[in-house]
Amino acid sequence: MRDTSLAYRTKKSFGVLMMLSFLAFALIPVIWVLILSLRPSSALFDPFWESLSELSFDNFGSILRSDFPRAFMNSFIAATASTTLSMLIGIPAGFSLAKSRMAGKFGASWMLLLLRMAPPVGFVIPLFLVYVNTGLIDTYAGLTFAYMTLTLPLVVWSMWNSFSQIPNELIESALMDGASLRQTLLLIVLPAARPGAVAAAILSFLIAWNDFFYALVITRRATVTAPVSIMNFISFDSVDWGSIAVASICVTLPTIPLMIIANKYIVHSLSGAVKG
Repeated sequence: MRDTSLAYRTKKSFGVLMMLSFLAFALIPVIWVLILSLRPSSALFDPFWESLSELSFDNFGSILRSDFPRAFMNSFIAATASTTLSMLIGIPAGFSLAKSRMAGKFGASWMLLLLRMAPPVGFVIPLFLVYVNTGLIDTYAGLTFAYMTLTLPLVVWSMWNSFSQIPNELIESALMDGASLRQTLLLIVLPAARPGAVAAAILSFLIAWNDFFYALVITRRATVTAPVSIMNFISFDSVDWGSIAVASICVTLPTIPLMIIANKYIVHSLSGAVKG
């Protein structure tokens, strides 16, 4: 018994040590970015332990004086709009695919997977040509619709999976009690599939928030997003590493509380749990 217990503790300790090692390795870039954001340009790459007193907030001031705050707001507007529209369309679509007896559902599932897995470069050229002819270049509408090519398939697929786990008897009982199909979806089915809906909304927002390629091609100055705006700190003959570090922190910070708050919903969604 002692040998077994000792082996178990040794194995568990080794697993914890490996996890902490990987965590420390992953945190090294984060810590380095934090250090760069607080270093003056004259001592940017000096060993930080040699100049611990040389801390400066000039990099934060330069960010506020640049166009980055506007780009940050553009990212928030486009990500929120695309997520909202994807949820409004994807929830009814997922419910229809999960509970209807329509033909071709198997083909629809493969089409959704194809759209979700296809790289953005497969869509950006046709979108760019359409946007040039319709005047949607450098507009919020154009950026939102472009992001929906990434977020809508994810929402439909996620909600299809979540709604499929809800018993048909629950829906039939609500309909027999006099509820309309819309009331059944909003008041009965959607609350039961809340973990999947929250997870889909969060992942959709993060996909749009972190996008670089679409925004690089179809935005100019008015609607440039935060990831693209970071490139403005790179010029022909210099790189403003301090401002890049601060901008990277600003782009990352909004995602942290979002993931913390919705962590349990994502776990429930991935495990297939549905609360009734």
